[in-house]
Amino acid sequence: MDMIQDNKSNVSEQVLRFVQLYSSIWWNANSDFPSFLQETSYLHKKNQEKETDKFINQFFNTIKLFPSGEEERMKWKKNMQDILNEFLDKTDLISNKDSDIIFNGSLIQATEDFVNESKSFNPNMELEDMGQALRNNWVMNIIQIIFGKTPKVTPSIFGYSMLYPYTDNYLDDEKISKEDKYKIGNSLEKRLSGHYIEPSNSYEGNIYKLVNRIEEQYDHKTHPEVFESIICIHNAQMKSLKQQGKLCGPYEKDILGMSIEKGGTSVLADAYLVNGTLAEKEASFFFGYGFLLQICDDLQDGKKDFEECHMTIISQMYGKWHLDYITNKLFNYIYEFINNADFFKYKNADDLKSLIFKNCIQLILFSTVNNRKMYSREYFNTIKKYFPYTVPYMRKIYSKVKKKYSSLNESYNGVDVEQILLYALKK
Repeated sequence: MDMIQDNKSNVSEQVLRFVQLYSSIWWNANSDFPSFLQETSYLHKKNQEKETDKFINQFFNTIKLFPSGEEERMKWKKNMQDILNEFLDKTDLISNKDSDIIFNGSLIQATEDFVNESKSFNPNMELEDMGQALRNNWVMNIIQIIFGKTPKVTPSIFGYSMLYPYTDNYLDDEKISKEDKYKIGNSLEKRLSGHYIEPSNSYEGNIYKLVNRIEEQYDHKTHPEVFESIICIHNAQMKSLKQQGKLCGPYEKDILGMSIEKGGTSVLADAYLVNGTLAEKEASFFFGYGFLLQICDDLQDGKKDFEECHMTIISQMYGKWHLDYITNKLFNYIYEFINNADFFKYKNADDLKSLIFKNCIQLILFSTVNNRKMYSREYFNTIKKYFPYTVPYMRKIYSKVKKKYSSLNESYNGVDVEQILLYALKK
């Protein structure tokens, strides 16, 4: 039986207002070099590298020593947490207040529950897709914390977090024709509106199962905003197809508007799924936060997007203009945006805001290194003074960690590596 919404919510109108609002905020953002960044000396960078290398080596070597007996495992866990605490004491990358949030027992438990449920839903899911779903789950967990809730996996959080890589990666797959993408997209929109749709293949079947999970928690009639918010991000994803497969100039398509809408609606939907309803101030914040994350992501993937003819406000500039001023805009936008947030219900709101802010800044700094050729020499020589590590180290650290992770066995003494990691971090 169809569960078509009887009453129309106002999320679509919200999105239109927010796209205009954040477009104006972006154009008016200060493009001067950010004054709030803190320089780090060469000696400090090298010391941070030494401590980070020590931690990485100890951490992965200890994983390989995971024992079989319960008593030995408790000793192993204490040793692992001693390694982590020593690193936290000797680095300024993560403060004690940050670690209280990141390594919160409920957040670790929610991560473990999500991983277990994901494997149960799709045992053959690619590691990269799992990572994408897990990252969205973490964003929603942070939103739970912002609202003063205990982080946990709800049916809607699981359904939407898994739905995201299924739909996003399908739309990004160049092997699939745009005709097929629009066909699947139209069917999904009908399903999200409450209509029953017979799946045409196993891919559609899994998508609809995930929509069912969301419907376990929210009814279409009592929470129309939840489903309309998902339809809004779905429509934004479909519009983003226009960004694929063809290079275009700054005035041919509204690439900024598409980026604002896609990024904003993504986290707006996260927030509606977490809280059911949102006040206007709350909705505006989460939309703006989504736009912020979208531009950070576009900056990170600038070169790759250009090579794959995927147009963003970053890839449009590749090889034509330096990213100096647009990066300054992003820094200053983040600073003003996070500092002006005033509705957080978490008991230590300033600590949470600081963590979100620092995470965004570090993401930009690492993206700057990866896109070095997209900056003027003068700008890069200035910005590198604020890097947490030296440039060569920052360029290699992700591949170093990835190599270490790939060297691990799938399990030790009958326990999967993912479970070992979570066991180690759970206090």
